[in-house]
Order: sequence, then structure tokens, then C-alpha cells
Amino acid sequence: MKLFEKISLWWHNIFRKRKVAIIEPESGVERWYAHLSPMAMTMTAVALVSIVFALLLVLVAYTPLLDMLPGYRTDASRSRQTLIRTLIRVDSLERKVNDMLVYNENRILVVDGKMPAMSSVRSDSVAFDKSIVPPSGADTIFRRQMENDRLYALNRGTTSQQRTTINAVKPMEGIIAERFNAKVGLFGIRMAAAAEQQILSIADGTVVAVDWLPESGNSIMVQHDNGIASIYRNLSGAIVTKGQRVISGEVIGYSAVEDEAEKMFEFEMWMGGKPLNPESYILF
Repeated sequence: MKLFEKISLWWHNIFRKRKVAIIEPESGVERWYAHLSPMAMTMTAVALVSIVFALLLVLVAYTPLLDMLPGYRTDASRSRQTLIRTLIRVDSLERKVNDMLVYNENRILVVDGKMPAMSSVRSDSVAFDKSIVPPSGADTIFRRQMENDRLYALNRGTTSQQRTTINAVKPMEGIIAERFNAKVGLFGIRMAAAAEQQILSIADGTVVAVDWLPESGNSIMVQHDNGIASIYRNLSGAIVTKGQRVISGEVIGYSAVEDEAEKMFEFEMWMGGKPLNPESYILF
């Protein structure tokens, strides 16, 4: 019975209001007062802590608040660089495995007396010809007949603007980190690769601009013979000059150095003032 009375008294006390007042010590005049219970004070404290916690979550998620913390950006950049290096190693390993599979398949074809797949690779390991067997004369004539036929014509249903074809090489060996999305202002692709990677001209053309901007670093613009212009951004340096003639696969610059690995290489293609999706024209 005594235990029940103690519990009832405690429960009554946490809800019983107390007077909290502010009194001037010199005059003893009461300036402010409020009637609060221990339970009300506890719930108020919990509500304030919850509001502060939610506010901190919003600030961390939608503002660059963490960038102001000493050492945080350094750790984030280091983690990003480590992730990029890991992706590059995985991509290189996958490429080597594919090369081994192609090699074994070609050995089987040779043993069976068949023609192996033909591929040409430059000394810098950048593939520029991925055709399997060159077309014959009869095949070329057949293709032209099919393309000009009304039912199967490639230009069937199009207006005066025709799709431009381009025999292009990859501007750099790497991994596509961000794809073309004109709706969000990304008019090309962003690629992650090793530091100071060679940047190649995708096709024959003329260098029309070599600039430097704080947000995009060194950039190069090449006007190609078919009306397409290619732009290469976030370079550590350019080795071509304005007005210089370049050929397909020629080295025109280098990607960001080790200390600026977070600046990914950006590649854009334009024609007639409109951006083109590079993946529609180049096999990455």
C-alpha cells in the first residue's frame, strides 16, 4: 500500500505545476513568471532537441555546411580519388579479360581454318578501327541499293537536316561517370580516368580555340570537316595551338593532374549550335 501511495504521489508531482519567476535582486520586484510542471519542461526540452536535430539534418543534406569543417573536404576528395582509381583498375581488368577472350576465340577460329576477327590497335592502346571484316565490292553496292530504296532508305521521313556520320575515336581511355543530359545543363559526358591521361582528337579537323577558364580549366575546341565541333574541358594542359591542323587520334592535351583528380574530363560535341550525345557517335 505504501508503494502504491509513493507511485501515486510521484505521478501527481510530475504533473503539478510550479511557479517559475524572474525577480530583480535589488528591489525584489517580480518581472516575469510562468506555471510549469516537470513533465511540461521535459516535453519542451525534447521538442527543442528534435527541432535542432531536424534542422541540422536539413543543413547537412541541402547546404555545403560540411565543407566548412576543417579536414572534411580533404577526406572527401581523398575518398573520391580512391574510388576513381578503383573504377579505373576494374575497367582495365575487364578490358584485359575481354582481350584474352577474343584471343582465345581467334585461336579456335585459326585452328578450324576460319578467318579470325580483325582489329587494329595503336601503340597507345586506343582502338581506332573496330571493324571485323572489311566490306567487299559487292557488299558496298548492295548497301547503296538498300539505302537508296524508298522502303529502307536511311533518309526516309526526314527533312532537310540529315544525320551526320563520323568515323571517330574515343577522346580518352576511361569510365563514363556522368552521361549526356541537356535538360540539366550537361551538354556532353564526364569521364573518370588516371591522372595526366592523353586526350585525343576524335577526328581530323582544325583547332579553333584554346582557352582557360576558372570553372573548366584548359579547354580545346576542334572544328571537324563534317561540320561537327568537339570540345575538350578540364585539361591540365594543351599541346596544340589555335589554327593548327590535327588528325584523328592525335594527342592534343592531357587530363587533370593527380592533385586535381576531382576535376573530371568533360567532352562535348556540337553541330549547328545544338549539342549532340557523344555516345550516339562514338563507341566508348
